[in-house]
Amino acid sequence: MSEKIRSAIFKLRTYWSKPPQGYDVTYKEFLNFSLGFGAISFLGVLIQWTTLSITVYMMISHFKVSTGLVFFLNTVVGSVLGLIRAPILSMIIDNSNSKKGKFKPFLIWSAVGTAIFYGAIPYIPASLNETVLFNIHIPAIPIMGVMSSSDVTMSVGVLIMFILMQIGVFFNSLLNQAMQGIEQTISTNAQERANIVAFKGLICNIPSSVVNILLPIIAGIFFAESGHQLNIDLYRLVFPFCAIGGIILIIFAYKGTTERVVVSKQHRARVGFIEGAKQLSQNKYFWIILVFNIACGIRALSNITSWVAQFSFFTSAGKTLAGLFNTTLLMNVLVLGMVFAPMLIKKFGKMKVLAASNIGFTLMVLLQLLVYKNPYLILFSALLQNVFSGVQFISTMMVSDVLDYQQYKTGKRLEGFWTNYNAFISTIIGLFTGMLLPLFLSFGGIGFGDDYNEVLQNPALRDNAYKFQTLLALIGSAVASIPIFFYDLTEAKHANIVRVLRLRAAADNYKAGELEDSDVLNAYEIMQYAKERNDIFLLDELQKHDCLDEIIKGYEDVKRKVDLEAAKERKLTLERGAEVERNRIENKVAKAKAAAQKKGQPFDEEAYRAECMSKSFYISQLAVLAADDTPSE
Repeated sequence: MSEKIRSAIFKLRTYWSKPPQGYDVTYKEFLNFSLGFGAISFLGVLIQWTTLSITVYMMISHFKVSTGLVFFLNTVVGSVLGLIRAPILSMIIDNSNSKKGKFKPFLIWSAVGTAIFYGAIPYIPASLNETVLFNIHIPAIPIMGVMSSSDVTMSVGVLIMFILMQIGVFFNSLLNQAMQGIEQTISTNAQERANIVAFKGLICNIPSSVVNILLPIIAGIFFAESGHQLNIDLYRLVFPFCAIGGIILIIFAYKGTTERVVVSKQHRARVGFIEGAKQLSQNKYFWIILVFNIACGIRALSNITSWVAQFSFFTSAGKTLAGLFNTTLLMNVLVLGMVFAPMLIKKFGKMKVLAASNIGFTLMVLLQLLVYKNPYLILFSALLQNVFSGVQFISTMMVSDVLDYQQYKTGKRLEGFWTNYNAFISTIIGLFTGMLLPLFLSFGGIGFGDDYNEVLQNPALRDNAYKFQTLLALIGSAVASIPIFFYDLTEAKHANIVRVLRLRAAADNYKAGELEDSDVLNAYEIMQYAKERNDIFLLDELQKHDCLDEIIKGYEDVKRKVDLEAAKERKLTLERGAEVERNRIENKVAKAKAAAQKKGQPFDEEAYRAECMSKSFYISQLAVLAADDTPSE
């Protein structure tokens, strides 16, 4: 085993339950956090296939309702309910004061709620279509051609489905927000946040990728005679496994993660709705990221590879292969971008990487527009777009930085308000931008009320749909580049903001008689840092706290105590590893001795053992530690 491998194993064992110096998160917590997003991935299968397959199939084919009604319920009514839901979730999250943290208390029951209400949808009886029907008067939207008549017939089944979906959306929104909140608070180190997001990307897509690969295969084997993936029994078979898998994985995140917010022990969350809205609206970085996300939502319209797959060259297998391409391959190249993002950030900084990746994305959308006759180049473009999108997960880390800035300016952390005001404003704008696509498509002779399956069978109309949708995505991608150049919250500036928050927390804890060892270490190191670099920003903050000299009086004793604890932990880890290595070496010596005796060859047992022990990382490091003159007590 090479030295690098042995060193890696040592690091894994050392930092499995204790974080590396300068960082907050252990390797075990890395894994538990990623499994939480794996839970979202499992439950996302329910949501994805409900939205893509079950909803359309059951509403249009099974319950015989119009495309216009599906649009109205899912987009218009769903968006209005989203506007109501956003402020409620904001108040729930940002005023949470549980001992478990601000976000963790919501994980379990929100995952269970998502699993139950989405999981129940395939079990809605078909007989409801034949019982009670409602004639609902909905004003027509003649400009968009949504409905030819304002009198819409809706069955009890559709109504139940819509209600279950909206309740499921509430729980799923809360679950996603809770996990995003943990992502924003799991570490105070910006680089570590990038590493966490990258590692999460490696784990979290595995459940959905496996299910999305297996689901078409199961459909082809067991339901080949009855509609393949449109057979409702397929989802009745698969959904329980996804629901249970999601709940099991979320338990790991609940039990194995910690929220780390730089606040005093006396801090209590109390944020009024109006106050929170006002404070957040005055944060310029909120608006910068909001505009960027909205533009990215428009540019996402470039993802029309399913059309290409289904109608261009995958022929009869197009639907299955399109689903695999969209749900598996594209998602996994997304992870590739996420893996490279931390390395790029460390070398170039978040803003340069974000700007470069968006330019790359824009160029790929332009390529997609220019080569609409070549399906292979289109798919190539789609793959690279997702790589660049993976890199742009940087924007989720930037949210944490901006929330730190919010706390620095106002003393309040507004994770819940951030997520939900973002959703609130995005929904309003999304209702508007959602109308842009039908408007663009109308230029190509495609009405919103048209059956897309029939439209896309027509090569001329399909080309028009492709060109105009891609053009709208290109505009969105170009607009996304603009706000990036106004974001000046650099890594250095953010690091200083975190230092200020640590100073404030230490001062508050001292005044309350609840000073901790970490407060003393942080205060001393920040003071030294500020003086050595003559950092005016930090020096000004130091002048505001007259208790800091008293805080750092105990620095030497605290530092000695912490160093001794670290040395003991390292020695214990080395001893455990050395014991395992000695047993392995003795087995190796015994086998070598037996082999030599069998061949009648001489064997120097002691020399061979010494050679093996010299190659052991743990034994050699333990010897170095033993030779060190530094006292261990």
